[in-house]
Amino acid sequence: MIGTMDGYERSAQLYDLFDTKDNVDFFLHYAAEAGTILEVGGGTGRIAIPLAEQGIRAVCVEPSPAMRREFRKKLNMQRHLRDLIEIVPGDAASFTLEHAFPVVLLSGVFDHFLDRRERLTSLENIVRHLEADGMLVFDLFLGLMTSSSLSPAGRVRIGDREVRRLVGRQMMPGKRVKVQLVFEIYRNAYLVDRVDEESVVGITTREEVHGLLSEVECCVRREFSDYDFTPYRDGDDLLIVEAAHQPSVEGSGDA
Repeated sequence: MIGTMDGYERSAQLYDLFDTKDNVDFFLHYAAEAGTILEVGGGTGRIAIPLAEQGIRAVCVEPSPAMRREFRKKLNMQRHLRDLIEIVPGDAASFTLEHAFPVVLLSGVFDHFLDRRERLTSLENIVRHLEADGMLVFDLFLGLMTSSSLSPAGRVRIGDREVRRLVGRQMMPGKRVKVQLVFEIYRNAYLVDRVDEESVVGITTREEVHGLLSEVECCVRREFSDYDFTPYRDGDDLLIVEAAHQPSVEGSGDA
C-alpha cells in the first residue's frame, strides 16, 4: 500500500499512535462545567471519548471520512457512550447545526486554516454555533517554521510490528508549509508497508488571531503556552486561546 493523499486518509488508523498531546484534562476543564460541547475537528475521538466517559455530551464535526471511520470503530467498542457522542461530517467553514453550544473546542485544527480569509470564514461559522458568553478554546503553533528533510519522528511497537514515523517540511509561498508524513511498518525487522501523506498548514501570528477574534465578536480572556495553564509569554511556540463570545446587541449567539 504505497500512495499519497491529502490529510490523513491513508494513515487515520495510525493517527492515535503519534498524537500523544496530554491535553484531555485541559479541555475537560472547560467541558465539565458546560455539560455539552461542540468539537470542531473531532478526529478519531481522542478527546471526545474521554469527555463522554465523564458524562459530557459531545457533538464532533470532522471532514475526513477515514478519521470518522476510526472514530466510529471506537464507539462500536464502547457502545455505552454512543448516546453521548454525535459525529457530524463537515468542515469548519461550512458545517451547519440547528443550535448553539456553551463551549466550542478545537485541538490541532487552527493550523490547517491556510490564510486569513479561510481563518475568518471558519471562525465566523464556528462562532455562529457559540452561545452568547460561550467559550471558544483552541490551540495553534506559532513557532519558527523552516524547511527540513524527511527525518525520524517517533516509533511505536504493536505486538510483532513496529511503526516508524518520519516528518519533513517544505516552506511554500503565501505563508504555508507542506508537511510530509511517512509511516513505515516493520515486522521482524522487515519493511512490510509504507504510507505517505501530505498536508499543508498555514502560518499566522498572535496579532492576526486577536484581530480575527475581534471581527467575530470574541474577546480573549486568557492565553496559555501549555496544557497546564501556564500563561503565554511572547516567543512561546504554542498558543492556547480562551475567548468569550460577546455579540453586539444586533448580533445573535444562535445558530
